[in-house]
Amino acid sequence: MKNLFFTVSLSAAVLVLAASCGAPKQMATAPASNNPFGETFEAPCQEYDTDEYFAATGIANGPQPRIGVVHEMALTNAQNIVRQKMQHAYKGAIDDYSSAIGTNMGTDMQEKMERGGTQIIDQIINDTQENCVKYSAVDSRGNISCYVGIRISKEEVATAIADYVSDDEELKVRFNEFDFRKRMEENFKKFKEN
Repeated sequence: MKNLFFTVSLSAAVLVLAASCGAPKQMATAPASNNPFGETFEAPCQEYDTDEYFAATGIANGPQPRIGVVHEMALTNAQNIVRQKMQHAYKGAIDDYSSAIGTNMGTDMQEKMERGGTQIIDQIINDTQENCVKYSAVDSRGNISCYVGIRISKEEVATAIADYVSDDEELKVRFNEFDFRKRMEENFKKFKEN
């Protein structure tokens, strides 16, 4: 047992001596970036929200012979991203307007305003024009990536929704059109993707 302890101790001493006497030292290196996702890139056709526009970049991947379907999927992806942003901003605008005029507006009115706004948002989304379209090269499996950038005017959305609400007889009863338009535009401008 003594010999085993001595051998292990001697081996450890030799390793310590070798490490301290010119053996190459390995230093821990800090990662190049603190990004937990590793290396990132900006997609072609990258669009960002501004005070004036809701924006998104849709991305899809698929076989090169189905390039039309891949393009359509990328556009649909971008439209769905913008739709979610618009609905979120609109819901915030409705909540803000409802609290500003008091709780007596009623949930029926608020639901009707939300449904109407959602219909207008869907109509505007369906008429989306592409701002940018780019394709990757064909990869080793025969696939391509398609990138589609879109932008939708916040003012256009706010105006269309306010016009809808002001034209609805039931909603007109408790509706201050000027105040609603103003609040819609302000809330939409405040909304920016982080």
